[in-house]
Amino acid sequence: MIFSEGVGATLELLRNGQTERMIELRGTDLHIGRHPLVGVTLDHPKVSLYHARVERRFDGSYRVVDLMSRNATHVDGVRLKPFEPTLVREGSRIRIVDFEFIFHEPAARVGGPSEVAKSTVLGSLDDLSSSSLVQRAADPAEALRGVLDVVKALGGASDLDERLARALEGLMSILPRAERGFVATAEIDGSLPLRAFRKVKGPVGRPPVLSRTIVEEVLRNGRALLIKDVFVDERFKDRESLSAAIRTAICAPLLGRDGRPLGLIQLDGASPMARFRDEDLDLLAALAVPIATVVENDRLLREQASWAAAAEIQRALLPRARPEVPGYTFWEFYRTAEDVGGDLYDYIRVEDPDAPPTAPTRWCVSLGDVAGHGMSAAILMAGVCPEVRLLARAGFPPEDVLAYVNRSCYDSGVVNRFVTMLLAEVDPGSHRLTVASAGHPSPLARRADGRVEALECPGAGTPLGVERDAAYEPSQFDMEPGEVVVLYSDGLVDAVDDLGGALGLERLRSLLARSDGGADQVGEAILGMLGQHLKDRPPLDDISIVCIGREPAPA
Repeated sequence: MIFSEGVGATLELLRNGQTERMIELRGTDLHIGRHPLVGVTLDHPKVSLYHARVERRFDGSYRVVDLMSRNATHVDGVRLKPFEPTLVREGSRIRIVDFEFIFHEPAARVGGPSEVAKSTVLGSLDDLSSSSLVQRAADPAEALRGVLDVVKALGGASDLDERLARALEGLMSILPRAERGFVATAEIDGSLPLRAFRKVKGPVGRPPVLSRTIVEEVLRNGRALLIKDVFVDERFKDRESLSAAIRTAICAPLLGRDGRPLGLIQLDGASPMARFRDEDLDLLAALAVPIATVVENDRLLREQASWAAAAEIQRALLPRARPEVPGYTFWEFYRTAEDVGGDLYDYIRVEDPDAPPTAPTRWCVSLGDVAGHGMSAAILMAGVCPEVRLLARAGFPPEDVLAYVNRSCYDSGVVNRFVTMLLAEVDPGSHRLTVASAGHPSPLARRADGRVEALECPGAGTPLGVERDAAYEPSQFDMEPGEVVVLYSDGLVDAVDDLGGALGLERLRSLLARSDGGADQVGEAILGMLGQHLKDRPPLDDISIVCIGREPAPA
């Protein structure tokens, strides 16, 4: 469970009536679904991969949009129609299958009793080094034994929550004034998941309390706090909630290797006879050091696992085999600048129910490039690629595919991200190539006589997601025997050597003019030139290349 006060709008996620986490709404949109790369992942088979979206409008209001999910999205008991935004206000309830979200506006309270006023923070600590804190303790030997006990408790178990729970038990045995303790970690999405929680005695019957004051001082400023008595502030005397709230508390940040807070650890109690002292704060801050190390190591392992999972998903989106088209050959190369990237290519078999049974199958080759690279680019491309595949396979012409996907990208509300894309439909019956472009570099064709021609598309439109009603007009090109067409992302021509010089379009054209053979030979020649240029240096951007070749006429 998580109980916090966010500075912005938040979603309170409930499962079986219990608060599971608080999610701060950052940026323009938050996507919810079963896909592991969306903003909020719900692991349930009835949840669609891309189920719903919470979007913030320019006037500061928030709306919920159902993304054509299989099992619907409900707001305050009303089933939403796909792609029809519904306004939400403070307290609005959003239900997705067995999950329920409560929307909280930026100024609204998100749990916890009364906020601890800054006047009640009676002590703070800035020097959090373990050695100095142990030396300042009332009983240095006892403090050192406490540090060693907690370090021992943090080892052995594989589960982070179990290790933190054992560390809390050790802490609360050393600090008997504590009636309750918890560890909260700051996640990338702005939430504060409660990683461990222990209550051993006393009238503290409510879940943990995180006030804005504590979060700002401890989590944001990296300072340990001592709250001796919340009742010293006159404003709290008439609050009913304080009958079961904290009376005294100590709280320390969990600092990473770079000094940035990863989370916090808090011990508190409700008894008026047991107030925390300065030496208690010193000891807690010392013990927070090894706890922070364990939290950071676990986070690094989880991040590595997330990147590995994302890379596996991206590989699954790539085609498993090249098209088998009589008289044609295909070749491709794909390399990301990071573990995952924003480039993707695809071979899509066009299913045309109106075509004669004897007509050869058309194939659509797609190559897309999201602005930037890394995880965020991969997430956007993972949403675009299946939609392109679905429409192209259904027989929609390339220009219509781009128009539909463009509107989808624009309506998603993702800002500062756009996708360039090229669709090239191969018709082996007419030996004609139909090309439609959304701001992507023009393909290069090596003609039978050795000329290199850029297949310009006069009707090319803007990149996907820039203008909602952008139009895309196709261009058609004949492919003669022995000719090869090269599709590529700009990571190829922008690849830089150790002196900072780009490979450049002219070098690519010059290579094609000198190249013999079909798609395989041309593709391998491009790779040879790229390897000589990079000299084992990793590329700064994702690189995708697809070569389409028509076999030479029989001698």
